Amino acid sequence: MRGSYKTNIETKKQIDKILFKTVQMMANVGMKTSLDVGDRKTAKKLEKEWLQEIKDLDPEMYELLVPTVGE
Repeated sequence: MRGSYKTNIETKKQIDKILFKTVQMMANVGMKTSLDVGDRKTAKKLEKEWLQEIKDLDPEMYELLVPTVGE
C-alpha cells in the first residue's frame, strides 16, 4: 500500500502511529517501565524496522525522516 502522508488520511494515521510508538519507546529506554525495550541497541533495531514500514507506506516521508547522505 502506498500513499502520500499529505493527501491520504489512512497513510497519515498509520505513519503517525508508528512515529508515536518510536518516540515513546526511545523515551522509555532504561526507565524500567512496561515500554522499556531494554537497551538502546534493541531500540535502534526496532526503530529501523518501523522506519521500513513508513518507507513502504510513503517513500517521500521516509526520505524526509531518513535523508540520504551525500546525494
